[in-house]
Amino acid sequence: MTHHTPDQQIRQDAADWIVRLHAEYVSEQDKAAFCSWLEEDPRHATLFERVSDSWDLIAGVAKPVPHYSAPALVKTHHTPNTTKLRRRALLPLLVAGVGGLILSYPRTSVASRVLKTGTGQTLTHTQSNGVEWRLDTDTILLLNEQTMTSRLLRGQICLNCPEATPIKLMVGNLEATIQKAGRFDASLTDTTCELLAIAGQFSIQNTGIIPAARVITQGERVALAQNNTLVTDKPNMRDRASWTQGYLVFHDRSVLDISKNINRHSNKKIKILSKDIETKKMNGVYYISQNKEFLEMLSTLLKIQVHETENEYLLYAV
Repeated sequence: MTHHTPDQQIRQDAADWIVRLHAEYVSEQDKAAFCSWLEEDPRHATLFERVSDSWDLIAGVAKPVPHYSAPALVKTHHTPNTTKLRRRALLPLLVAGVGGLILSYPRTSVASRVLKTGTGQTLTHTQSNGVEWRLDTDTILLLNEQTMTSRLLRGQICLNCPEATPIKLMVGNLEATIQKAGRFDASLTDTTCELLAIAGQFSIQNTGIIPAARVITQGERVALAQNNTLVTDKPNMRDRASWTQGYLVFHDRSVLDISKNINRHSNKKIKILSKDIETKKMNGVYYISQNKEFLEMLSTLLKIQVHETENEYLLYAV
């Protein structure tokens, strides 16, 4: 893998490795493949460490064994403030094992779990206390039902709290704490993270961006872009949560933006061949898995040619 691979893609790959390494059964081939992936690019270990820190935060992975001594090939630097080997140096050892000792990533709490959906899949997980987590397509959520702490690693979720429950939900650089029962939507993409109170109330904070906790009430949405610009608005509730009903609503959205959203739900991707098409805007409703019908409407409204191949939908100007 080259250094041209975007960091966001590496973070997604790291999240996928979290899932694989915490499966009920991890094969020797999985361990070897993970070690190879770590060596492909120096950023892999760095970004995996950040993602796995999220897992530690909800007690999903035990810290490295304290009495374990690193072999000579791993260099450590001991300072008055640094007395433990960082996880990054131990990653290959924890997975592959050294001298016949297998140190696979153990789980410290049976309440910790990974909830994951693939392309075109959705998932609903209901806890014993009635709290419901609805995962959209291509989503990864780390969840600890014991501590009621969670982190969205990618994708979109809808959280339904029938009773007042102090749930902490981390989305990108934002931390939300549910204050009043209700329904909440959260999404994390490569450009922004959003939290929306469809009903109920939560407080939001980020020590580097929000000096004091901010309360978000029913109907309000808070979004944080890559440049750390924080925006609060009141979107259309029905449209924003329409994905839970099996469709997406687009208002004055570009063809490029629409294509990216549809591609999340389909293995057969839309590919735009003409640059001038990307900025064209339209309104419409996309029923999930009905790509062909939506693209036919798109071509009629915007005079765009659509050609279907075995693996793609190709869009180009007439």
